[in-house]
Amino acid sequence: MSGALGVAGLRQPGQFIPELESLRGWAILLVVAFHYFGIMTGGTEPLASDSPAWLRVVASGNTGVTLFFVLSGFLLSQPFIASLRGGRSVDIKRFYIARVLRIVPLYYLFVVLAWWSTGNTMGALQAFAFIHVGFSLFPFSVSWWSLCTEMQFYLLLPWLMLLLHFRYGRWLLGLGLLTWGVAHIYYFQQPRWLANPQNWVLQASVFGRGLAFLVGAACASLYASSYFHHLVRRQWLVWGILLVLLWALYQLLSLHAQLGIMVAPKSLPMYHNIEALLWGGLLLCCVAWRSSLRVVLVNRLLNHFGMLSYSIYLLHVPIQFYAVTWFKAQSNSPLPLDGQLGNVLLVGFSFALIWGLSFVLYHWFERPMLQLKSRLSTYTERRDGQRENLPV
Repeated sequence: MSGALGVAGLRQPGQFIPELESLRGWAILLVVAFHYFGIMTGGTEPLASDSPAWLRVVASGNTGVTLFFVLSGFLLSQPFIASLRGGRSVDIKRFYIARVLRIVPLYYLFVVLAWWSTGNTMGALQAFAFIHVGFSLFPFSVSWWSLCTEMQFYLLLPWLMLLLHFRYGRWLLGLGLLTWGVAHIYYFQQPRWLANPQNWVLQASVFGRGLAFLVGAACASLYASSYFHHLVRRQWLVWGILLVLLWALYQLLSLHAQLGIMVAPKSLPMYHNIEALLWGGLLLCCVAWRSSLRVVLVNRLLNHFGMLSYSIYLLHVPIQFYAVTWFKAQSNSPLPLDGQLGNVLLVGFSFALIWGLSFVLYHWFERPMLQLKSRLSTYTERRDGQRENLPV
């Protein structure tokens, strides 16, 4: 969930793509809505076929995590792709430092809070090392699994891209991807393997979710090619592809919601791969779209939530859980806390708290780290001997 915050001056204008910030806003809103649905209803039962369209999308809102992965693949592969095309080389050490500054400080703050809250020392030590801890530091650790997957991608990306600079490296990378693809398809077609809880960590790792990052990287390569400029000049084609992809994504999310989160992984073993491909196509369409109607998908409010997305991601589940617990304890309150009105009050109050605290966290904790990161050049010396400070 790396940030590209051109508005805040933390990136060069040429690197900031506002459409991606809005997509990050959509991603975090989907994830937050999904966890509201899960905490307030249990979230494991399938929805009825006549459920409202918006509820089907909310019940499948964990698709926002896949969108985050696609965005990470797109953004972080861009400088490596530019290097392959004759641009500046990426300094791997500085790349890792930039990733640490982006992810680790705020995450460690929440690990310390979870440690203090639960007293689970072993779980906290594992979390510090980005080892999957499941619900052992509940409610803080519910969403940490994706950060472990992101970190795996960060560790692999520079070395995989480095192989592309060499002929035999390209053959080796191709063989590795082929081996991974065959193993991925084989295991994800095994119902018993999918149903075994002990395999969930592997399913959630880059082994299980790696295609989303690859889709993002492929989109970045297309974005830097002449094919993308041809697409921009054919807005009728952008419209057509966009509508088809939105329809397909809704149908996929609707099917997932009707199957239920417990059954869907077994009935749709390639679900996350399909949604990653759809999100990748939507990403390119959003960047290529020039219509005034794109304000529906790309706007300043979504950019704002995209800017706060990392703070919201780490903060929202604990606040949701404790807010629901508090509301349920107010059985003798004169306030109308039951029924639909109570649900509206609960969501409105807790989301306002999430929003406000995330805004404070961003400006007082996250932003200083981003400013420090922005002063770090991720590139090595240019071929003309000059250096440019363009943070990744």
